Amino acid sequence: MNLLDELRQTIALGGNIRTMAVRALIAEACFGMFYVVWQPYLLELGATLPQLGLVQGVMILFAAVGSLLWGRLSDSWGRKPVAIASILCRIAALIFCLTARGWGSFIGFSVFMGLSATWQQYNPAISALTAESVDDERVSTAISVTMSLGMMASISTASLGGYLALNGRYRIIFLSCILGEIFNAALFSLKLRETLDKRTVASQEPAERWWRGLRDLLRPEAALLPFYAAAVIGSVSYGLSNSILYGLLVDDLGFNTVQLGLMSTLFGLSWGLSQLPVGWLMDRYGRKWFLLLSQVASMAVMAGYILSRDFAVFLVLQAISGMSHAMWIPAQLAMVTERVPSERRSSAIGKLSTFPLLFGIPAPYIGGLLYESLGFGAPMLVRFLSLMASFSIILAFVREAE
Repeated sequence: MNLLDELRQTIALGGNIRTMAVRALIAEACFGMFYVVWQPYLLELGATLPQLGLVQGVMILFAAVGSLLWGRLSDSWGRKPVAIASILCRIAALIFCLTARGWGSFIGFSVFMGLSATWQQYNPAISALTAESVDDERVSTAISVTMSLGMMASISTASLGGYLALNGRYRIIFLSCILGEIFNAALFSLKLRETLDKRTVASQEPAERWWRGLRDLLRPEAALLPFYAAAVIGSVSYGLSNSILYGLLVDDLGFNTVQLGLMSTLFGLSWGLSQLPVGWLMDRYGRKWFLLLSQVASMAVMAGYILSRDFAVFLVLQAISGMSHAMWIPAQLAMVTERVPSERRSSAIGKLSTFPLLFGIPAPYIGGLLYESLGFGAPMLVRFLSLMASFSIILAFVREAE
């Protein structure tokens, strides 16, 4: 079966995949504009760069809390109500943006957007829904369908967001996001089918469920320890380097915002266009090797950052980086869902997001200190060495499922 046939069959499997694909298209079309403009808007409201960093830090902290909270509740209440609740958190966050009169309002934005566990991360309830809506052999393809559609929608509206912001039309963007998310909440309420087997949860006594939930809340699953190790190393080193990359490029290499926009567009195009074929290939030929290829590609990108100062080279590196992300995320999610029973799956995904986020909170600040002390190459070298460590962990300790 070829890629197009597999894609058609995946989308035709049922309403959930189609519903989540529609949601991804609408949400990312709106947020493609939002991602471009929210930081400039915050600065227009009088925020300093440290205050902008505070808003981001609060968002990371509550994103960790949100991943843990929604993961646990999703395994108790069901995937569907938690997915809808996360969308409602996004709507609350956007209302803070729409009504903001000063930068302090964005603290409220960062709290609720973090709690949604959807800010450039995978929400545990939605991830579990996707995995449980298809056969195990098509998990990577299903994840890739929604991710690819969302990425392409985001790219298509980024320039429009920049144009609207240039003309002071920020509130049009915020209102569009609110209306889009209201539609998505209604869509999920009406069309989404629950995938959690409530009989498994109901078979446990209430006291047993309470004690098991408390006991398991922060305990990593033994089967996922290699993934935890790789994710924590990756989160810290990513925060040291890639999370502040654009600021470093402006300060050290003198890149302008037009060049940064081109880099961002090429990164998104590469990710979006490669996501579907990569997801299909890993469902056919195994996922572990795509995790390893992702780390090798990221090492090549870091080596290029260290050795080159040419803008054209950085464009090529962004394309490679996009393909690296396309390989890592669906492979990791698919391998995690294979290793955890359905009644604990969402909690496991949530914890796998939470621990790296918690360790990564101070990383951007430390990366800035490394840059000031040792130059542009220092944080990139730390990232390169951490990728080597992650590669070794995956190679030695991760096995394909039977």
